[in-house]
Amino acid sequence: MQVTERQQQILCFAAAVAKCSSAIHNMEQMVMFPSLLRDVPLEPDTSTAHDTTDMYEYYILLKSIKASMENGLIPLEEWKSQMATVDKEAEVVEAPNLEALFYAHFSGLLQTLNCFTKKANTLTKRYKDLIGMAH
Repeated sequence: MQVTERQQQILCFAAAVAKCSSAIHNMEQMVMFPSLLRDVPLEPDTSTAHDTTDMYEYYILLKSIKASMENGLIPLEEWKSQMATVDKEAEVVEAPNLEALFYAHFSGLLQTLNCFTKKANTLTKRYKDLIGMAH
């Protein structure tokens, strides 16, 4: 059976979502005391001048993102009504290159999911270091 390009893209996206969700789930299972993450930078050598986000904020962000991935952002009917309003208010614009637009968003979404996966894995590793459970 030959896999089409579209099927391959769907599998790639599904794998990225599953990998991200799994990394966040592992993080949730490992972190028993989220308060220990307060005021701790995600990267140990990061200067506080560049990034003021501590591990606790990343923990909350990643949990929220996982919930959105699993449950959706808003109910479908509410989304449809919002889209109807947007469609009515939208200006008539020249037809964009929809394929290029799709690939740009798809690529960006995959990069974002990859970034979230790395952050969740880093946070889990740093938490293990904090509690003295490093391998």
